[in-house]
Amino acid sequence: MYNRYQYNYPYKKKAARSRLRWVLVLLLVLGIPVGLEFLTRFVTHATGASDRFTTNQTSTLIDSYRLRFVSGQGQPYVGLPDGGELQAIRDPLLGYRLAGDQQSSFWQINENGFRDLEAVPRAKETGEIRIFVLGGSTAFGQLSTGDQTTFASQLETRLNDQVAQQRANPDQFQPSVLPFRADQVQAVLALTPRIRDGQYRVINAAVPGYASGNELALLMHRVAAYSPDFVIAFGGYADLMLPSTHLGADVPGLDQQLTEGGPSWRADLSKRTHDWFNQLYLVQAIRYYSLGGQQPEPQLSEPLNLYAAAAEATLSDRLPSDSADLDQRLQRYGDNLQQMVNWASVNQKRLIIAVEPEISTRQPEALTPAESAIVAELEAAYLEQMRTGFAGLATVANQAGARSANAEVLNLYPLYEDFVGQAFQSPTSLTDEAHTLISDRLYEVIGRQLALQPEPFGS
Repeated sequence: MYNRYQYNYPYKKKAARSRLRWVLVLLLVLGIPVGLEFLTRFVTHATGASDRFTTNQTSTLIDSYRLRFVSGQGQPYVGLPDGGELQAIRDPLLGYRLAGDQQSSFWQINENGFRDLEAVPRAKETGEIRIFVLGGSTAFGQLSTGDQTTFASQLETRLNDQVAQQRANPDQFQPSVLPFRADQVQAVLALTPRIRDGQYRVINAAVPGYASGNELALLMHRVAAYSPDFVIAFGGYADLMLPSTHLGADVPGLDQQLTEGGPSWRADLSKRTHDWFNQLYLVQAIRYYSLGGQQPEPQLSEPLNLYAAAAEATLSDRLPSDSADLDQRLQRYGDNLQQMVNWASVNQKRLIIAVEPEISTRQPEALTPAESAIVAELEAAYLEQMRTGFAGLATVANQAGARSANAEVLNLYPLYEDFVGQAFQSPTSLTDEAHTLISDRLYEVIGRQLALQPEPFGS
């Protein structure tokens, strides 16, 4: 009898061979790049050449300081950039705050969320003098090589060093009581004034991206509880770049995420695939050798941790639209400073209002090659608006500071006009050497306020 299954058997056998052939082709297509990736990894690790194209020190430093917004449970928000290492948590009062107990190769955040090696208890120890630094990216020490190189840390060291010198060598400082003879009085007054004896602690409570509104909220809702003796309100730049409709900086791109629903799952998948692809050794090796052995340097003129309603906003997008918009931003800055001044006056605390530096103040002949590259990427309109804007910041800061004897204004914007060497790593991020100069200026101001006047003989 005729059997149709026997008749179709040769065709089934041929179809099976065809499928096997396609499977082998698919395995070959996938196997070649996978094999090349493993071979590239083996060769580069064996020869010690992997760091040539997998490590970029500048990119590593930037990623370490880039904010990564996470939930209270430490999970990143879907649709928001998550490539940074410095974790920040959404906060209804502050906008956001740094997560506690985290560290990298360049910074350490204590359990309070401050850039400090040790936790700060609410109650002060006997003889402790606390100085809190409020501010944004520059005050935080963005792109510094370590905690000890920030101006906050250097200031603490200098103050405690002077106390130690006063104790060890009292004859090198002004005495507590003036001598009887007039010629001796002139001699001792020429000595270095003594400062209040005690243990100085400078606490870096700055948060990258903060504007004056965030600083005010942080002062009132958190820092005041730690009984600071001095508060340094360091900033200005973020206020010039923050839309006049905003009270303070918030999670960048959050409004866009809520109103537009964020990127689609296709866009998110595409981004993750792109990031994974760029991490392949084979891809990085091809790019490295195609560039003649040079790693592409990141553009340091691009904003880091600077608030924008839209994630793709540029520096130009953040600038004031006109003079009226600039005036509103300056008024907001002045209003926030005035509230800090009022707090300092009522609570008998010392407040130092420091207008931060920015690269637009650098003289062309003083620019280093690295700084010249940054300035070349900035538009002329940006540089001009920065000069105009910082002049306005200094004016409103002086107006606020003049209303209380407890406040003093320190305009650091022109500090690096003729500075020898590189001062800026980005429009506002400073080098370690530049941080030293700021600590010197703050040391002079605080030392003058802490100076003890010798009492007359026989008093």
